[in-house]
Amino acid sequence: MKRILIIGPASQILGIKIAKQLEIDYFNTETKTFPDGENYLRINIEDESLIDGKEVIIIQSTGPSSSGNQNARLFELLMMIDAVKRMGAVKIIVVVPYLAYARQDKIFRAGECQFANIVLTILDSMSIDELYVVDLHAPQVLQEIQCKTVNIDSMKLLADYIKSLGAKDIVVVSPDKGAVERSKAFAKHFGENVPVDYFEKKRDVKSGDITMSGKLSLKGKDVVVSDDIIATGGTMAIAIKISKESGANKVYAVATHALLLQNAKFRILSAGADDIIGTDSIDNEVSKVSLADAIVDYLK
Repeated sequence: MKRILIIGPASQILGIKIAKQLEIDYFNTETKTFPDGENYLRINIEDESLIDGKEVIIIQSTGPSSSGNQNARLFELLMMIDAVKRMGAVKIIVVVPYLAYARQDKIFRAGECQFANIVLTILDSMSIDELYVVDLHAPQVLQEIQCKTVNIDSMKLLADYIKSLGAKDIVVVSPDKGAVERSKAFAKHFGENVPVDYFEKKRDVKSGDITMSGKLSLKGKDVVVSDDIIATGGTMAIAIKISKESGANKVYAVATHALLLQNAKFRILSAGADDIIGTDSIDNEVSKVSLADAIVDYLK
């Protein structure tokens, strides 16, 4: 069965790489916002029969748009799915390198919504056949839906890139205890005996304010502060500052999804980071590691 790739506006660079590796035809989209705020999307195709009877892959990250609106990215994804269904796609594979709302998987205060589950339920309700995500914040939520799901691991790709920079005597530091298991898995890509440490972090559930403490033995070490997502960079910046104060040589701020909102870059670099490294799940200037090979391996 012939495959076609639809490249969403949030994943243009990654989408082109994947299309070229798979050697398949691809189309982009036309988008705009109406005066009342409604989103509009059209797949740039003049002959709808090109979709009819085909297996269609859709790629669209749902990170913030240039205006900071990730809800728009999510609606664009739903619109792409609806469009190819209407045009007769017989199989729909959806690749969402960064899935919005994935961190809202738990209830911390009375009255909150567990919206990660709802986003996945909506996608599942559109009768898609397969869903691929990358380093989902809480992978267990994928168990809530019926279609085939795959959570792609980017850790080896990130570790290989850091090693190519000449990093040595590496210590992986987790910004908080909750991310330690992920950091341990990440550290194994640098070697069997690479140490992992973490800071004590407390977050006020109402204000979101963070306090962190700890003094680690990092003198002369190259430190990788790793997380799945960097949003405003507050946690990452504090971890980097403490790492530097603990004697670290170089400090790399690393995340699969480097959203870098507000003044995140300033916070992280001014705290002492030597580099910020993310994947192209988010299309920005720190997208130094491409997910194309890993995604293509699954799609093949």
